[in-house]
Amino acid sequence: MKEFWKSNSYNIVKCLLNQVAITMFGLMIALATMQNETMLLLGSLFSIGFYLFLTYYMFWEIGGRDRIQEDAGRRNKTPVRGLAVSLIASVPMILMAIALLITYPYAQTAEAAGNAFMIINTLTRFLHAMYLGLITLYSPYNQIAWLLVCLPMPIVAQIGYMLGNRNFRILGLFGIKPNLKDETL
Repeated sequence: MKEFWKSNSYNIVKCLLNQVAITMFGLMIALATMQNETMLLLGSLFSIGFYLFLTYYMFWEIGGRDRIQEDAGRRNKTPVRGLAVSLIASVPMILMAIALLITYPYAQTAEAAGNAFMIINTLTRFLHAMYLGLITLYSPYNQIAWLLVCLPMPIVAQIGYMLGNRNFRILGLFGIKPNLKDETL
């Protein structure tokens, strides 16, 4: 376990920083498009897509680096490393979503639960600002939606890790080839 934290702490922190950066981006888009439902939906979908692309690309690189180390015999194969790292990075968001589910039924009857619900709801909406338009339009009172929005990141992270580990570029499906130059000294 100590070895896992030592080798993955940087990637976990990087996931959290990506989350915060895209939160700011998603919040700006949501606030700018709040007056028009169509624009709010399109902005939210764009923010979600951008966030998931960043996650995919980050874990693609991790998978590629791991493949090099595996081929050299310096690392054991870890086929679910992308899933494990992204789930650990998602723990704060998952815990907040669970806290929302717990406090929501009591928010109307108990003052302390209502206050806790409002604080956690505000923090959850802030940390998942890229999903704000989608949830506001289609599921504003369903607290399970905040738990469900925690699922795409680990799924995309694992897919990115597996494809990076196999050196398969998803852009190749669209005929886009990277400009890789052979840099020799």
